[in-house]
Amino acid sequence: MTLGERLRAERNKKGVTAAEVAKSLGLTQGAISQFENGIRSPSTGALVALAKYYNVSLDYLVGNVAAN
Repeated sequence: MTLGERLRAERNKKGVTAAEVAKSLGLTQGAISQFENGIRSPSTGALVALAKYYNVSLDYLVGNVAAN
């Protein structure tokens, strides 16, 4: 599973839209979409914010460990 696939799966599990995630994190909906589609990689700061938002580890998001 790719980073983008994990991000989308976590968003779907949380039951929120890309727009809601973006608003909560001060990002654009386009950025969230690009992260999820593998077009663009999130910055380290965005990765940390996404991990906190979804309550998962950075290791999980980047594929270093199995799902919680």
